[in-house]
Amino acid sequence: MLISDTTEPLSAPLLGPDEPGAFEILNEGGRAKCILVCDHAANLVPQKLNNLGLEPDDFQNHYAWDIGVDAITRRLSKLLDAPAIFGTYSRLVVDLNRHLDHPTAFVTSGEGRAVPGNVAMSEGEKTLRVNELYEPFHNKLSAMIDGYVSQGTHPAIIAIHSFTPTFFQQQRPWEIGVLWVQDSRLPAPIMQHFRDKDFTVGDNEPYDARIMRGTTVNYHADARGLPNALIEVRNDLIDTDEKAHEWADMLSHSIAPLLEDEALFTAYEGPQIMHSPEMEQEYFDRLIQKAKQGDL
Repeated sequence: MLISDTTEPLSAPLLGPDEPGAFEILNEGGRAKCILVCDHAANLVPQKLNNLGLEPDDFQNHYAWDIGVDAITRRLSKLLDAPAIFGTYSRLVVDLNRHLDHPTAFVTSGEGRAVPGNVAMSEGEKTLRVNELYEPFHNKLSAMIDGYVSQGTHPAIIAIHSFTPTFFQQQRPWEIGVLWVQDSRLPAPIMQHFRDKDFTVGDNEPYDARIMRGTTVNYHADARGLPNALIEVRNDLIDTDEKAHEWADMLSHSIAPLLEDEALFTAYEGPQIMHSPEMEQEYFDRLIQKAKQGDL
């Protein structure tokens, strides 16, 4: 089932009056100088898109959303008293955690499963998704950051994600990973906290943010010199609310002390790691090849 007939293109608005907007804000008046970002929180699809030609069960898989992160972020927002922004639609509609020119911003397959609605998507429909879902989310996050900066504070940006235990044939041993580019002020102590508790911690695993760019954190935090970290938790450890809340508690214990240091909330002025699109493509190709072979 395709999302639309090419002779009858979708017209604006994409979202109906009874559907959620592009984002949800929780605890906007929180006192912490920190914004939590949960861009892969949901697996909804606008009604006009007819589930992108997929079956309902497809939207329970990782390629449709990040399992467990909504529950983690909601509890972490309360524990840290930090505002949080959530994406309200599936990453299959448009991936908020990608630049729009990235090849996975509008995926045509998820872990080998074709996404018919994206294969058949017209430029006009892509524009609808960008105008009504992607841009409102990023504009709101920018405005939240501007609110802090206008008061002389560079807020910490912490994105919460999850990853699968198995990627193709590769078994991923990490329980938590922290992705970062050059600013170690948040990533280093968070990783050390979990190492000290005998967790298997991935430093720029399962993906290396120094090479693979284009995330929400790159766009909003690295580009503005804001302290930041992208935290990945293995999704079999957070696939119930109870387990997700336990991880939120542990994350709070690692993050809260860092937010007490006023020196954190300043612009990063250290060395810059430059991005190479060619290196990124080579890295991604090697990553896929190793995963298919079952190698780390």
